[in-house]
Amino acid sequence: MKKFLKIFGGIILVLILLLALLPYLFKDQILDRVKVEMDKAVDAKIEIADVSLSMFKSFPKLFVEIQGISVVGKGEFENDTLAYVGSLYTAVDLGSAISGKQLNVGAIVLAQTKVNALVHESGKANWDISKAESKEVVVEEKSTEASDFKIIFEEVRVENFALEYHDATLKANLLLDDLNLNLNGDFSAKETNLNLNSKATGITFDLEGIKYLNEATLGLEAVLGADLENMIFNFKENKLTLNDLEFGMTGNFAMLEDAYKMDLKLDAKKTDFKSLLSMVPEAFMKDVKGLETSGNLVLNAFVKGEYRENHMPAFGAELKVADGNIKYPDLPETINNIKIDAEVNHPGGDLDALVTDVNAFHFEVANNPIDAEIHIKTPMSDPEISGLCKGVIDFAKIRHAIPMDSIKIAGVVTSDISFNGRLSAIEKEEYEKFMAKGDLKLKDFEFTTPDFPQGIRIVSSVLSFTPQFIRLNSFDSRIGKSDVQLKGRLENYIPYALKGKTLKGNFTMNSKSFDLNEFMTEEETTTAKTTDTIPMSVIAVPADLDIKFIANMQKIKFDKMLIQDVKGLIVVKNSVAKLTNLSMNMLKGQMTMNGSYSTKDIKKPNFDFGLDVKDFDIKSTYESLSMVKEMIPMALNCEGKVSSDLKIRSQLNEQMKPVTNTLNGKGAFHSRGIIIKDSKAFIALAKALKNDKYKRISVSKFDMDFVVTNGNIIVKPFNTKIAGHQATIYGTQSVDGKLNFTMDMKLPKEELGSDVTKFLDKIPGNKTIDKLDVSVKITGTTKDPKVNLDLSKAIKQAKDAALKELKKKSKKELEKKAKDLFKKLF
Repeated sequence: MKKFLKIFGGIILVLILLLALLPYLFKDQILDRVKVEMDKAVDAKIEIADVSLSMFKSFPKLFVEIQGISVVGKGEFENDTLAYVGSLYTAVDLGSAISGKQLNVGAIVLAQTKVNALVHESGKANWDISKAESKEVVVEEKSTEASDFKIIFEEVRVENFALEYHDATLKANLLLDDLNLNLNGDFSAKETNLNLNSKATGITFDLEGIKYLNEATLGLEAVLGADLENMIFNFKENKLTLNDLEFGMTGNFAMLEDAYKMDLKLDAKKTDFKSLLSMVPEAFMKDVKGLETSGNLVLNAFVKGEYRENHMPAFGAELKVADGNIKYPDLPETINNIKIDAEVNHPGGDLDALVTDVNAFHFEVANNPIDAEIHIKTPMSDPEISGLCKGVIDFAKIRHAIPMDSIKIAGVVTSDISFNGRLSAIEKEEYEKFMAKGDLKLKDFEFTTPDFPQGIRIVSSVLSFTPQFIRLNSFDSRIGKSDVQLKGRLENYIPYALKGKTLKGNFTMNSKSFDLNEFMTEEETTTAKTTDTIPMSVIAVPADLDIKFIANMQKIKFDKMLIQDVKGLIVVKNSVAKLTNLSMNMLKGQMTMNGSYSTKDIKKPNFDFGLDVKDFDIKSTYESLSMVKEMIPMALNCEGKVSSDLKIRSQLNEQMKPVTNTLNGKGAFHSRGIIIKDSKAFIALAKALKNDKYKRISVSKFDMDFVVTNGNIIVKPFNTKIAGHQATIYGTQSVDGKLNFTMDMKLPKEELGSDVTKFLDKIPGNKTIDKLDVSVKITGTTKDPKVNLDLSKAIKQAKDAALKELKKKSKKELEKKAKDLFKKLF
């Protein structure tokens, strides 16, 4: 018996070791096989971090887990991650697999998943990654028996699922922070009941810039009567919630071979008006829980028919609110007599048959009524729209009905606008077939917040509506210390609103004084004090605008700079702001700009300008323009005026500063004379010459031509006078600030220092040398320049003078000896 126990114990031990080691023996083969099969199915980069197998976690079942699955796009979506699955796991009954008839698994769990779905403007979607089926004909052997192999599972769970969906074609964005779902039942039966419990939080949805959901919560608890053989599902007991709205669903849903068949109805279970307010984002409705509300609500929807490619089922929705009232407990006024009557109907088929009607939208605040309605037909082909907006809003009274916290607002808006017609009439410029009329008036409007303390005040503004344009008859405003007056008109506004077409306009803009410093944040102001420059961020130029501004601004204040008499044409079109003959007085001189600023690639904004500068003060320019500080730091030590003809283009970074290695252009600097003092380069020159005179020097009139290539500045040789002496200057400054300049000068020998003077005194013929050719080599960097004297030309001059003097002396001595000889002979 003892021997038997030893043998039996040994067998058990071997089996346990096999159970522990078997998964690891086949792990690599399984992982490789999974990757191969996935690569066959999809055209994307598939990575799997690990495959885990264990006989102990779910004994006697085999626990299978795939970890770290990532799907990364190719081509147009190169390096974009479509999906990442933290874990996909289940437990497999190996006994059922051996039987060959069915495979029993436990719960199938998808955990820690993130999906990033994208649709580009071309219509290409990043999830369209299925590989095309091979056209190769495969001859299969005929089987007399149909396979009845089944995979039987008990439960499906989704844990911590997140989604981002961005569709450029629809201008739609959907964010879902967290989804948890549990679906369980007898999936082996042909007919059964399935229990569904799901909750999604952080749902945000916007379409064409309008946010319809903001951090919403969606939940569904349901019992589904499931015909799994025919894939038909009937809703039994269920509850669908959207924030505080609660719905009940009836009907069924079927999955056909190439379509979905639906017959569903949705009705709000709660009929109080307050439940509808839960859909309003907190930014617009504060302290919803403290509201006193009354009113009746009807909200229902339906969908019936088949949904397949290019075919929509019939669907519709109805929202009605009657006798609605809203009152905040701490405010005296009530928003009352709220009435909403809106519906959407589609008979099925083409979406162009969709009809939207807001038959009534009415509310009153302190006896000031607002009425609006809108009707839309044939939205896809040729929208037919009609509607109106009529009423008075007194913002001072609104403050007594809606909490504004620290916002101060006043003024009166009066509206009386109506419209009716087809979009095609506008596009064909058949304006007589489209009716649009009325006015929107704003008077004594004031608006101030803690984040906008300077506030805005619109003395008066009148907008007049016609089918062709909106005319801005007057716009007189005060923004803090600044004033702005506008006049002009907007065209194509209806196609812009309905079809996303280009909004066109022409305006004249006038201002006596505009202080940009008021619009700096506290952080920017602090930074400006420490760096003397104002940090900025990229200003996007809209792609769907074609607006012309004729500017006439008397004074603009920006940081320490005063800009005066700004006049010219600014055109905003196709993500480009183009300046034409924009002239201004600044930096104690005058400048005219022509060129453009583009954000067609918002990540790489760029400019291409031509500048005609006259008599800019050098020191003021250095203190005001960061580009001058970075590229010509020596300007800090200069006094005088400079003019320039400059053509320059460059990319800009996120702070709207030039990316130096993309700077290209050419130009010229002209000056009647400048003074340089306390410059590191000339202090070094004074030291080399042992002459303090060169610490402060004057540079006479000069004309300097230069070229900028990828941030490298090449200065062509130009002539001037430095400290009264002729000089020729040329050289380069690299993109990283390295200097390589030469100043060829003619200097009096006494200015080369006592050592050089003593040396020259010993050389024959030195009295014939008035000035010496000296080359000053400036190297190092813009922040730490190095100066060296090249006296090779001066030495050659001294040598030539000495030889000439020696030849002259030799000739005199020979002549004297000849005379003496002739005297002796004769």
